[in-house]
Amino acid sequence: MEKKFKALRTISVIFKIIAWLIAVFTVIGFFGMLVGGAALSQIGSKYGGSYGPAMMGPMWGIFMAFYVLVAGAISFISFLAGAELIMVILAIEENTRALSIKQEG
Repeated sequence: MEKKFKALRTISVIFKIIAWLIAVFTVIGFFGMLVGGAALSQIGSKYGGSYGPAMMGPMWGIFMAFYVLVAGAISFISFLAGAELIMVILAIEENTRALSIKQEG
């Protein structure tokens, strides 16, 4: 039996690739914000900055790091779920078509 809807299969693969890229960049961004956010707050307070991350201290960098982690996780799950949803719908279509052909024959 031939596979139909090749474009949807391609879109599903693209969504999975995007999801995993988001996961990788989220982890990199998380550790970057942990280190960079704390360092930025130290630099800002050292040079008299009383605004932005310097005002909040090192906790601001940690807060932003976890924000990046949560937002990235939600994006990763959304893209992966979208890809899997497309595959489930295609599997339902294939099974329905196979059952229809079996009943006709």
